[in-house]
Amino acid sequence: MYTLSYHYSCDKKTGKNSSHPVTFRMHFTPIHNIIEYGFKEGRIFNLTGSAAALLFALYDRPVFIIELTDERARELCQDINFFRDSLQKDHMLFLPEPDGPSRAGERTEIIASLGPQVSLVCSYRNLGEPIWNPYEIERVSLPLQKGMTISRTAIDAQLKEMGYRHAPLVTERGEFSRRGWLLDIFPSSSDQPLRLEFFGDELESIKTFDTDSQRSDADISGFTLFPAQEPSSGTSLLEFMKGAEFFCSESIAERDRLPAETVFFSHYSMQGSGYEADVLPIRGLGILPEERRSIDDLARSIRTLQKETRVCIIASSRTQALRLNAVLRDSGTLAPVIEQLDIFSYEGAVSITTGALSEGLHLPGFLILTEKELFGGRPAYRPVKKSKVSRLLTSLDDLRPQDFVVHKDHGIGRFLGIVNQNIEGTREDLMVIEYEGGRLYLPLQGIRKITKFHAEEGFSPRIDRLGGRTWQRTKEKAQRKIRDLAEKLINVHAQREVRKGYAFSSDTELHAEFESFFPYEETPDQLKATDEIKRDMESEKPMDRLLCGDVGYGKTEVAMKAAFKAVYDGM
Repeated sequence: MYTLSYHYSCDKKTGKNSSHPVTFRMHFTPIHNIIEYGFKEGRIFNLTGSAAALLFALYDRPVFIIELTDERARELCQDINFFRDSLQKDHMLFLPEPDGPSRAGERTEIIASLGPQVSLVCSYRNLGEPIWNPYEIERVSLPLQKGMTISRTAIDAQLKEMGYRHAPLVTERGEFSRRGWLLDIFPSSSDQPLRLEFFGDELESIKTFDTDSQRSDADISGFTLFPAQEPSSGTSLLEFMKGAEFFCSESIAERDRLPAETVFFSHYSMQGSGYEADVLPIRGLGILPEERRSIDDLARSIRTLQKETRVCIIASSRTQALRLNAVLRDSGTLAPVIEQLDIFSYEGAVSITTGALSEGLHLPGFLILTEKELFGGRPAYRPVKKSKVSRLLTSLDDLRPQDFVVHKDHGIGRFLGIVNQNIEGTREDLMVIEYEGGRLYLPLQGIRKITKFHAEEGFSPRIDRLGGRTWQRTKEKAQRKIRDLAEKLINVHAQREVRKGYAFSSDTELHAEFESFFPYEETPDQLKATDEIKRDMESEKPMDRLLCGDVGYGKTEVAMKAAFKAVYDGM
């Protein structure tokens, strides 16, 4: 069997230069043959599983890879970078499709970072979208540096020219707000907004701040703002990437825009003209869920395979890796959890690591399995997009004139609306709240001190007096009740400490099999909650835990795992 060796002068744990070269010995004959012969054919088929990703990860020349959809391109790039991490190579870049201000800055930043030796993955739609010419990016960007001299009026004008929109309160990418000597900007390429503080025309400080609380966080010395809009015309990606080798998914039917020398690749095993990749199928090995009756059959299949084939299992999380390790160990198979960097150099028969790989791969003498092959296709976890002001006590959209509100310091008042007034030469939006004996004018950044008054329908509260003692007495009374409740809770917990509860048994292979049937990948919070609940259940101390979460965040799955643990012990 042909063995392909790669030599790297770096430490395989840290990736840093080392005097001891690391040698990866991998049985990649089919992939090596594609690089040597397949590119000459113009078409490669049978790149099943993650074979295409491994091929592009091994290839060292700059490439431009085009997939049918944005989702497929993102997944392929993720898989390529999984392998490139393992090979200690630089990442390829993924260029998302245009989608408003939040994507415009990200796309511009990616284009600006592309050098002559950088590879790119994108969708076919991107070929018809203009991009900022790298030489124009400097003109349409705004570098900010602490201590620089620039007028706030000039920044306002340039931000508008770059596609940023003025907002009373900055909550989303592509927005800015000016209040006196402060200028809040949410860069189109960042997840954190910036707060610029001026002294005259001198930029005195640049800080990040939290959109939820509107409070400033860390100081930074500088930042480059990229446009919040796409160019109406400009360079095309085909022109920009003309120095790279072009690869295109065969799923794309429209090929008029592509250069004649483009190499097409297919994820399917259907034969035809071109180069056969000789990637082996995973079906038929007794691995797939439909090929076995229980997880015990999986362990037996792996024991059979490991006589002639190295098996590496990619788990989505450390917790799942440890579960698989326990299942295989109980069945007599040693499968240590190793670092991702070691998957090609590890000399044992079976290993497990964690990482993001969408599909497995079967080559002569080497088998990679993911949770897709072990447990069936499962939708990947995607964080639910929360409101940018989710933890603010209120937002402007929540309030209507004549609504009752509660101010943290002044108590219950009536919201009258927003007025624009001139303060020290600067126009600023202010919230107006009416109290008995006066009105409170509150800058929008003080919105975190306001909450909407809630009561049963038809109830109208008594408005507090501005500067009076009524609200202070109300808060003091509430604080006394809180202290009384805290004392009762302390007594209850003290009694719990001296009592003993039932200690449930530790998880077994059956628990792991039950949990593998859930279709969705656990969120980090689900994993944390499940582990803590199980730890409580296995303790003699009575459990006192409340599971909270928004609709659709997986509370039922966590509860079912706990219920299964209880039923397993006959409780």
